[in-house]
Formats: sequence, C-alpha cells, structure tokens
Amino acid sequence: MNKIHYCLVGEPQMRFGVFVTGAGYENTDPGEPYPHPYHSSDYYFTWERGRSLADFEYQLLYIRSGTGVIEFERDKAIRIGVGDAIILHPGEWHRYRPDPKTGWGEAYVGIGGDFLSRMLCPPFFSNPPTIVHVEAHERFNRDIMALVDEIQCLGAERPYYLAMKTLMLMTSLFETRSGEIGKAKNYADIRIATLHLAHHLDEDVDLPALAAKVGLGYPLFRKKFHAYTDMAPLEYLVALRIRRACNLLQSSSIPIAKIARDTGFKTPAYFSRFFRAKMGQSPIEFRNTHLNDCH
Repeated sequence: MNKIHYCLVGEPQMRFGVFVTGAGYENTDPGEPYPHPYHSSDYYFTWERGRSLADFEYQLLYIRSGTGVIEFERDKAIRIGVGDAIILHPGEWHRYRPDPKTGWGEAYVGIGGDFLSRMLCPPFFSNPPTIVHVEAHERFNRDIMALVDEIQCLGAERPYYLAMKTLMLMTSLFETRSGEIGKAKNYADIRIATLHLAHHLDEDVDLPALAAKVGLGYPLFRKKFHAYTDMAPLEYLVALRIRRACNLLQSSSIPIAKIARDTGFKTPAYFSRFFRAKMGQSPIEFRNTHLNDCH
C-alpha cells in the first residue's frame, strides 16, 4: 500500500521555526517503473532530470526494504539499502531509484524551518551527501511508519505537535546511528564526571584519577570532556568554583574566608586574587555590587 500526504504550511508554522511539509511511504515491486507518477509536480522527478528541493525544505528518506542507488551532483551511484536514512538538503540536486531486481520500500518525511540549518550539519550530521546507516533498523522503521500515519491523520489539526515529533525522530536518528552508541556512552561517562566535580568543589580533585574512575584514559577523557562541555576539565572545574562563589557572595553573608575554603581555594588571599582576575572585581566589591539583586 502506498500513501502520500502533503501539508499546507502557513505563516504561523513558519514562525514556529519547524514545520512538516509532507510524508508518505511507497513500495516498488521488482521491475516496476519508478518514480511513481502520482506525486505533486513540486516533488516528481525523472531519472534523466533529477530534482532539487525548495530552499526551505529538508527531506528524510528511509529505505525499509530492498536496495537501490542514489546520486548527487558530485557523488555518483551510491548504493543504498535496508536501514539507510538519507537526509536531502535544500537546493541539493539528487536522484534515486530502486534496483530493478529487488525493488524497495521507502518512507519519507519533509521538514522545514530555521532550526534545521543548525541541527542538520556538523557535528550532529555530516555535510551533504548525508547518509546514515541505522543499526536499530526495526525500531526506527516502526517509528517512521507511525509518524507518517500520524501526519496523514493529524496534519491539519496538530501541525506543531507533528513538527516536534519529526524533530524527535531526527534526534533519535543521530543518537542511534552506527558509531554513535559508543559516543553516547562516553558522554554519559563525562556527565558522571561533571556531577562529581560539582559535588566536590571544596576538595583537591585528581583529574586523571577521575578519568580512570569513569573508565577512560586521561587523553581520551580530556577530548570527550571538551566535546561535551566545550571546556577542558580544569577549566570547567574553575568555572564551577567561580560560579558557586558568586552565588554565595550574592545570596549570603558567609565570610569570604569560608567561601574560599568551600570552593576549593587554599587561602582567602589566593581566592581574592583569582576572583578579581576572572570577574574584574574583588569578592567584597562583587558582594557589595550585587547585594541588592536578591531583594
């Protein structure tokens, strides 16, 4: 069974920042002519001409069964098959078709909006051509088919809900694709490390020992930590200490010497010098300046 649904997109949906333009799924039997002739003129293409999407639209094409080929202007005859998800970018010329010997099953969702230009690019996805092989094929297949059915049934009534569900599907594609599962585990390890630092600000922290505690060598720990936080481990620890000191100075009357100890600085004098270098004010000046912020 083949289904196609095109969504009407109005100004409110565009201002929302994410919107669905259409969705469908199709099956092409071995030897059957392709593409099927019932598509809108905005999306129909021939193999000879190919096509380019509008300058606001991305499309997620997912191969559910069979095999075939996709071509881009500079990348010819890329083989695709079960579990491959292709993100087609605005204005990117392309053409694709199933292998006549196997046919294929495909599902697709069109999505547009300003947010996508930040999401569908490095480091989250590769530059075009963007082709991801999904390891958890059965689950992703179930999710995209359910989404297409929802778009067909609720496209006019719940456009914002469906746009967010489509974003969630794209996010799951990033998180479950081949090679990302190991990265996700590393980021979970780094999250544990950041929580450890937050709860031990008043202690001397042995960063290599912390790396070993979460199962990483220190060079890899530093690399993953920076990727997760955009800071080196020591830089992150210092930022936590300064932020905690600012909060205490602003919201309490705790003596500065005790704040220095509670945030891991060995002496009040060192704390004062370091705080001034970072914040442009001494701790006393900061407290006096921000004393009324809490009232």
